[in-house]
Amino acid sequence: MDEYAGRVLADRYRLPLPPTDEYELAETRAFDTYSGQEVLVRQVPLPEIVEAEVLDADGLPDGFVARDAGVRRASAGTTRRPTEPAVRRAIEAAQAAAQIPDHPRLDQVFDVFAEGGSLWIVSELVAARPLAALLAERPLSPYRAAEVAADVLTALRVLHAHGWVHRNITARTVLVCDDGRVMLTGLAAGAAEEALCGYDPVPAAEGVGGEEGPAVSSPDPNSLSSPPSPSGSGSGSGSSSPRSGARSGLGAVEAVPGGGAAAAPVAPVTQPSAAGRRALESGNDVRAARAGAIAAYRAGARAA
Repeated sequence: MDEYAGRVLADRYRLPLPPTDEYELAETRAFDTYSGQEVLVRQVPLPEIVEAEVLDADGLPDGFVARDAGVRRASAGTTRRPTEPAVRRAIEAAQAAAQIPDHPRLDQVFDVFAEGGSLWIVSELVAARPLAALLAERPLSPYRAAEVAADVLTALRVLHAHGWVHRNITARTVLVCDDGRVMLTGLAAGAAEEALCGYDPVPAAEGVGGEEGPAVSSPDPNSLSSPPSPSGSGSGSGSSSPRSGARSGLGAVEAVPGGGAAAAPVAPVTQPSAAGRRALESGNDVRAARAGAIAAYRAGARAA
């Protein structure tokens, strides 16, 4: 406990004393007095709001009153439901990022609150070093760089599966653990910073009308669909994939003897559904990323 003799955040998290040559630590470990565990605390400075305060009501126009000087100072306390819209959106964005299910390639966020003109994000303390610290010592081997890229890609797949986009991948947000694993951090802090800049980083909620909701839409008169199958099972409906349509067309051509033109009309190929497009795109992304990692490894091996 002597190590954590600095300020106390939210009456719970004890910070260490900052170095004499630094004003305050933007990212440091802390001691959680409730759980007795060490945690990592990140500071996101909030924008300073400068407002004119009239201390004397004399000479004010009708309908104007003097501002209470103690109202602004009340916001310096700890709060998880701030009144300022920008701060509230930032906290809600960071809290939404913390709701992503646990994954071995992502760090956990425990608490988000505002205090002293800053937003504080409390997350798990990982026995790891930032990738920037390792690169400052020596460059990575091509094989190790491919391993790091593969682990980061795994973390991004998890985020994208939940509708999130990281937008904060740097050499400092990629953590290399002592056991060789790679973890991705900085999602909650990046979401809070985006919210402070006026953006909405939180993905749309899943449900009716959303991209992840049930595909219920009115039929398009300009769209083409294949006729139903004679068996009436519905297998020949418009939800058929492009590959099935291609196979059916190929069968119709092969059925014509002598290689002549097909006598029977071929069922038109419909566009894949939204779920099919996402599956195809994700498969292409995975193959492209894997091919890129292999190409980078081979290029590094040739250079070595």
